[in-house]
Amino acid sequence: MDILISGASVAGTALAFWLRHAGHTVTVVERAPAVRDGGYAIDVRGTALRVAERMGVAEPARRAGTDTLGTSFVNATGKRIATLPLGFGVLSPDDIEIMKSDFTRLLYDSVPDGVEWIFGDTVTALDQGADGVRVTFTRGASRGFDLVLGADGLHSGVRALAFGPPERFVHDLGSRMAIFTAPNELGIERWQLIHNATGRVASVKTDLGNATIKVNLLFGGGGGVDHRDRDAQRRQVADAFAGCGWHVPRLLEHLRTAPDFYYAPNAQVRMDAWTRGRVALVGDAGYCPSPLTGQGTGLALVGAYVLARELAAAGDDHVAAFARYDTVLRDFVEVNQRAALAPAKGFAPKTAREVWLRDLSIRMLPYVPWRHWIFELMTRDAKRASEAFELCMDDAHLLRIGGDASM
Repeated sequence: MDILISGASVAGTALAFWLRHAGHTVTVVERAPAVRDGGYAIDVRGTALRVAERMGVAEPARRAGTDTLGTSFVNATGKRIATLPLGFGVLSPDDIEIMKSDFTRLLYDSVPDGVEWIFGDTVTALDQGADGVRVTFTRGASRGFDLVLGADGLHSGVRALAFGPPERFVHDLGSRMAIFTAPNELGIERWQLIHNATGRVASVKTDLGNATIKVNLLFGGGGGVDHRDRDAQRRQVADAFAGCGWHVPRLLEHLRTAPDFYYAPNAQVRMDAWTRGRVALVGDAGYCPSPLTGQGTGLALVGAYVLARELAAAGDDHVAAFARYDTVLRDFVEVNQRAALAPAKGFAPKTAREVWLRDLSIRMLPYVPWRHWIFELMTRDAKRASEAFELCMDDAHLLRIGGDASM
């Protein structure tokens, strides 16, 4: 089939990989002028790690990983009050932690030849018919495709065109996050630092080479800012972190000029169906679990794999394939979305006393004899969610893994 994918991040590039291997003609359109830079560290774990292994990108991703040796929690004066091994959010030594831009680039480079990439453009209209979809692009061109797959994130344009306005599907979890790159003025190497403040969390992690750091600022409240208004977003973040201690004032200076500034609500996308006619949604566009879970990448990788597999298994009968995709993936998505609700409620302490209690518990954790049991309990739901889908052993022949994708 002739298939259009909207979005060239994790979900879109993974779809291009599998669909091209299965022999389809694939076009990818991306709003950005090139493969996107920026983004914080992402985690590849559980079932998603198995998918990455089948794609042949697991080992390259491991080599390009953050290689974080540990995480320290710091107070308002910069004193390290507790240190834990590995990066915060790494649940197992088998997990891969890698900067999002590095992983997206790996996926892009792994896609077989023959895919058409259109950067600096986006879909503005969809006209579905019995035999295909007529797609209009920002640049004014109009083309026909057999299927359109929306892999264009939380603010999906394809979802809005085919399913309806975002307020029907996007559920705000009450907090915001901003991510950007800054110089490593802290002098840390292969390390992550986290500072808890009332209603706010500031986290920095070194990039490969340690010359720069990725900054992640999370805060409660906010809202009412257009997702395209970068200046308003920067002002909101700066206002939210005004008066915060540690290195935050300096980070806010870099916030104003960071070219890779990214802002998003911590939200979930909940839908009764991810397909309509000849249109399907994959990844955050259809089932964003919230960035607080660390499972957005996992759902994108597994979702792309499942949709491509079902299209192959159905002999390209998209009606049957879409129905199976909606059914087969449903439990995995719902388990991961439920696992996101507790972190969303308690991501940041709301009072000075809660800050003190959290810092105390973190400081004491390395010394209590049952610390491993506590850590297992803390990460149990996230681990179960990441492994809640089992890949079939006989998928390889359907998706021609290792076969000829040159057609």
